[in-house]
Amino acid sequence: MKRQLKITRNLGRDVHTRPAESNIWQKQSTKTFETVIGEVFIPQQEPLFTQNYVTVKLARGGTIKSVPYPGAFIEPLSGNIHGTYEGPIPGQMVAIGFANGNSAAPYVVNRYPYQGVGNSFVELDYVNPLSRAGFHASDVITGHFSGSYLSFNTGVLPSTELPGSVRLKAMTDFNCVSNANILIDSIISAEVRSAAAKLTGTATATVSAPDAKLVSTLGGEIDVQALIKIKNSAQSMKTLVDTLIDVISGLVSTNCVVGAPVTLNPATIALLAAEKAKWALLLSA
Repeated sequence: MKRQLKITRNLGRDVHTRPAESNIWQKQSTKTFETVIGEVFIPQQEPLFTQNYVTVKLARGGTIKSVPYPGAFIEPLSGNIHGTYEGPIPGQMVAIGFANGNSAAPYVVNRYPYQGVGNSFVELDYVNPLSRAGFHASDVITGHFSGSYLSFNTGVLPSTELPGSVRLKAMTDFNCVSNANILIDSIISAEVRSAAAKLTGTATATVSAPDAKLVSTLGGEIDVQALIKIKNSAQSMKTLVDTLIDVISGLVSTNCVVGAPVTLNPATIALLAAEKAKWALLLSA
């Protein structure tokens, strides 16, 4: 079984100890209370390493290997993640501290949104990056280098979002999975727009609203494999069909000349007009 490695060494009093490799930049058993600055040089990620480590290139020169990188806690039994995990990016500036002042036990104490050592070729790329991306400096953003992000917007220029709005942008698929219920509650409106929109329910699929409309500019198809009922609060379609058939069945005429117009009495005309009004109520847009 793989061992979970700790940041600090405790001289063998615990089996979960972190070995510290010595090099010319790390003197063993040396007390230091300073914090050094560097940039991520090589991410030492799983599965090659037991924990998520990085090799840090120090701004004053030299490198430190196998430096623990902060992130979310992973519960070993369930595998559930608690917290926010951010993968280290080469070139990102980090601050290195030392556990108990021991230079043999470095760890990343903080990370910053710009380069650490300095590179004159890309220096200007770190000037006003949020403004160029259309965000304000007071916006809160969680993003990925692929382009997907979640932003909480203040609505101040150069942002074009509404004040207090939230935007979630996915560069590819956006999957929303829930083991129970999903509720989208909006005071004004909720709209789903896509090239192909699909509502699927393994048990039921319900569309409920005081004013519900189904509109198709290219036509469509209703495929029914079982009994379906279309009704409103006043009449059901079956009732209207049955009543209409009864009225038509009751038509009587004494004029039997083929092709000649049939004269209906006023009572029959009134019955057909009433049925027409009922169908108009049911099928009105």
